[in-house]
Amino acid sequence: MSLELILKSANIDLPNEIENLEQLKTELIPRLEKYNSLVVTEDSIKAAKEDKANLNKLRKAIEEQRISIKKQYLEPYNVLEAQCKEVVALIDAPIQAIDKQIKAFDEVEKLDKRTKLEDAFKELNAPEWVQLEDVLNPKWENKTAKLDALKAEMAECYKKMIADLDKLMEMYKDFPHKLAIEQKYKACKDFSKAAIYAVQLETEWKKEQERKAKEEERKAAEEAKAAESVQNAPETPATDTGETIPAKQQDGIKSEPEQSVKMFRGKFEVECTKEQLIALGNFMRANGIKFKTVKE
Repeated sequence: MSLELILKSANIDLPNEIENLEQLKTELIPRLEKYNSLVVTEDSIKAAKEDKANLNKLRKAIEEQRISIKKQYLEPYNVLEAQCKEVVALIDAPIQAIDKQIKAFDEVEKLDKRTKLEDAFKELNAPEWVQLEDVLNPKWENKTAKLDALKAEMAECYKKMIADLDKLMEMYKDFPHKLAIEQKYKACKDFSKAAIYAVQLETEWKKEQERKAKEEERKAAEEAKAAESVQNAPETPATDTGETIPAKQQDGIKSEPEQSVKMFRGKFEVECTKEQLIALGNFMRANGIKFKTVKE
């Protein structure tokens, strides 16, 4: 198809510059300079208004001539523009029809490419937490992205993803929060982010272990002090105090009607381990047995 656009020239006699420009500037500038330092007063306001009106009149005359000449210049162009648009509109119709069919053909190719990539992904036998988009190049739709190269890149990406997870699991195999780190990596598929998360968990876990250790030390110290108090309690012989308490207050005794039980006071000395001594003190407290520590 060989088509040629032939333009018809027009000879237009129009002004293209101000012939007496320099003369106008020479006459105007001295007259206008006085307005640069003009101070309008009550006595001069009438004259200032007249000067402003004359200047506006001159300015309007110049602008009207410029606009008129511009319209004359644009008139032949407007004719040419309308004719060009008319021809372009004729050309646009088949361009759009061809483009529509080309896009439909490209869409079929893209769908076929996508199907083949999905089949290749299935062959990787990836676990559920790995999806096609996780290993597929986002620019796969570009015609420059070839199918074989995309498949190879996809397999390599999946291989690295599994290797990164294995590396993390080996690093934290004995860590109590190993499962949380694994879930974090499976969610973000980013080794750096998962590693940072693991360090944060490890730091928090160590602080918690230190806190628990201090708490255990505190409890052990309290129990040792209590054991020492029991161990140092004075020996008191068993005597009848004459006191009685209702039977329902005796731990483990329930009967009706109420019965009274005599209370006795006794002093004894035991020989046992520290743990047994602590257990003995706890037993007496649990069973409501009153005892006191007497310093020797």
